[in-house]
Amino acid sequence: MRRKATMRDPSDRNRGVKRSLPGKRKMRFGRTLMSRYILLILAAVLFVPVVLPITSIIYVVVVNNTNKDNTAPYGDSTKISNLWTRESEKLDGATSEKINQRMEQLHRKYPKSSMYRVDQNGETAFILAGEDVDVSESTVDGTTMTTLKWTLDHPNTETRIPSIWNANSSLEFMKEASYRDPLTVVSFVGGDSEDKGQGFMVIEVPRYLLQKPQNNWPMELLYLGGLMMIIFLLFIIMSILFFARIRKRLIRLQTAMITPGKEGIPLPVEIRRSDEIGHLEESFNEMVHQLTDSRHREREEEQLRKRLVAGLSHDLRTPLTVIRGHMHSLHKEPLSTAADTSLRRMEAKMDDLSGLIDNMLSYNLLTSGKYTLKLEQKDVLRIVRETAAAWYPVWEKEQFEIDIDLPEEPLIWQVDEQGLRRVLDNLFQNVIRHAASGKYIGISTEQIHGEKALVIQDRGPGLQEDSDTKGTGLGLSIVDLLIREMGLRKRVDSSENGLRVCLYSGGGAGKSRPYLFLNKT
Repeated sequence: MRRKATMRDPSDRNRGVKRSLPGKRKMRFGRTLMSRYILLILAAVLFVPVVLPITSIIYVVVVNNTNKDNTAPYGDSTKISNLWTRESEKLDGATSEKINQRMEQLHRKYPKSSMYRVDQNGETAFILAGEDVDVSESTVDGTTMTTLKWTLDHPNTETRIPSIWNANSSLEFMKEASYRDPLTVVSFVGGDSEDKGQGFMVIEVPRYLLQKPQNNWPMELLYLGGLMMIIFLLFIIMSILFFARIRKRLIRLQTAMITPGKEGIPLPVEIRRSDEIGHLEESFNEMVHQLTDSRHREREEEQLRKRLVAGLSHDLRTPLTVIRGHMHSLHKEPLSTAADTSLRRMEAKMDDLSGLIDNMLSYNLLTSGKYTLKLEQKDVLRIVRETAAAWYPVWEKEQFEIDIDLPEEPLIWQVDEQGLRRVLDNLFQNVIRHAASGKYIGISTEQIHGEKALVIQDRGPGLQEDSDTKGTGLGLSIVDLLIREMGLRKRVDSSENGLRVCLYSGGGAGKSRPYLFLNKT
């Protein structure tokens, strides 16, 4: 029975859906790949002792049945020889008239053959010529000679039958009969191999009427070898198909593993067989279900975190507003120098806390996709100059060496102006917080890999040391998210001599290559 894998919805947990765990169900040996491979090996082992004899028998039967010569009406030489021997045995003790009658009956059955009989006195007693035989008589040295002339396309087609047989004529006759055409069969009357004193009888049959003996062993060997080769090739093809099916199923499973679905998780595969690969597919499906459940739990936790951040940010703004109001009232009161200094430090920390809340809200909006960006063709260098001008007093207060080297020609990128300003603010603020020891900030453009990049560098400790004013990291996270959403790229080069941040144009949102490169030396 074919079973299909199905996607499991996370709501199944609330409906009590159960899944079978891998390894719980015992696999039948007959369905395993091992059993099929053993069957294949067994077929190979039995190929020679079993398949070869069976194939040989089938071949012999088929060849013998297909090689029968229908153009041989008198059968083969063995048939004629056995027939003549049996007939001579039956005539043991028969009279001459009876022998002649039986020979006439046989001649009517085989009219193209010639038959004659020699009696016990060595005299030719009876002659029956075939249909295609001319009979003539002649006298040689006082002996009457009957000549049977065959109309055959072979030499020595005459049979000379003397009226009286002696030792010389008998020897000469037997010598010629052993190899000539027609086929000559001699048998003593009585059927024994020894002369019983009743004479002998002879039958002559043209060889074209007889089936030729099969002596075509090269072709038979070729046919048998071809048949064995076909069987061997079938075995090879079966082996290839066996492993090809295994490979196909493994490739299908591999493709499913590397092909993500809508949620970035592979889809379950269809389980077609209950064997080792089928159990592997079942384990893979179980892993996919667990990953899907984990992804849904992560999303639920992310939504909960976002709601918590939004709620905390909103709840914190109210007491911060009240505290700011009271601090503003305190500024109107006469305060000592120490109290005024403490109050100003409190205001600075309140500003930091307010910025942190803003960053939390911005990060929450960016990760949830609710931060709206308006991408337009903008002169990036103009935005950089304006943002740097706003930070200029801060850098001077910190006694920074300010090195701004920007060209006059515009640098057009497709960006969101407010988003880019926020990126620059975060980068400039990080220089103040983490690279203040270097007392340097440089802003310039540079050709990197054939593209004009905006370069912001400092002479701080780089990423190898922790700053004393280490923050939460939300600022850089917001920078990375904004850069990605605007389709920009970011490269960071860190060393003992400081940090270089390079911003590239990625060709628009959704078209950029990897947006973060980090080189640390």
